[in-house]
Amino acid sequence: MSNIFTPADMPQRRPADFGPITEGHETRIRSFAFFAYRGGREEQLTPTELGQRAWRDALTSLADLAEPEDWSGPDPSERPLPILDSFLRYTHQRLVMEDKIAVSGTREYAALNTGLLTPYAEEIFGLFRRNSHDGGQPWFFVRWATESDRDLLREFEEPPQMAEYVSSASDLVYDWRRELKLAYGHILGDNIERFPPDLATQPRRAQQALDSAINWALRKARRNYKVIVPQWYPVLGESGAQFLMPLDLTGDGRADLALVVSAVGDQAYRGNTVLTLAMAYTNARLVARPDSDWLVPSAAPVRTDEEIFKEPS
Repeated sequence: MSNIFTPADMPQRRPADFGPITEGHETRIRSFAFFAYRGGREEQLTPTELGQRAWRDALTSLADLAEPEDWSGPDPSERPLPILDSFLRYTHQRLVMEDKIAVSGTREYAALNTGLLTPYAEEIFGLFRRNSHDGGQPWFFVRWATESDRDLLREFEEPPQMAEYVSSASDLVYDWRRELKLAYGHILGDNIERFPPDLATQPRRAQQALDSAINWALRKARRNYKVIVPQWYPVLGESGAQFLMPLDLTGDGRADLALVVSAVGDQAYRGNTVLTLAMAYTNARLVARPDSDWLVPSAAPVRTDEEIFKEPS
């Protein structure tokens, strides 16, 4: 039986007086700012190819500036640094939701906090200048800047704030004493194809395996709180605490999927959907680098409608 809660049942994390959700900023970073390709132009490249190279170079330069981290994962991907790619896209989306994209007093510069640090523990920011091209993105990417950057210090009285995904420390630790209700209809009806092949065609067996895997994960979580990992899942919007629970559906001792769990009120959790481990890692990395042996660096694909590669007209 499916237990369905409407969005109105979800507690809102943003205070009522927080202000507009976006303050007019684009929620997609490639719509927010134009990233120019600064390499050689010897070969004939299409606008799409130029945009792809510009985004690749921006990601590479950010990875070089930040603390060393596995941003690629074990599987080959057509995208450069796919984990960092998703991290930056969703971080920007969250900053827009929280109204934390800073604009200078002259209105000529904008900046955002990437949430990353250099090896010397300096914060890293994205610095943008107003785009002079009509009809293009409103901002033009200048560079990744550390907190000691002269332009950043000159143009902004205070550095932009980091994105926040939890409202209290309790949002980081799963409370195993709360009741957990599952949206079976969505998990087994809409996402059954994510289950292992021998379960994907047998919903009844899949439900039994799901219930068994959850019981096992909860037993482990009572003894090690790190088993269930905090996350932010954009689709859930402004719901309360969110977690990822490992699901060993085949009984081989390894997680096959992750259950997305969110707080509903102060007494219960709701199991919303299941994610592949690649999707789960992307969501968990937004909150913090996962410290868990079941969730390791891996990259989920980006939807094609999120890809914006074009030169300004």
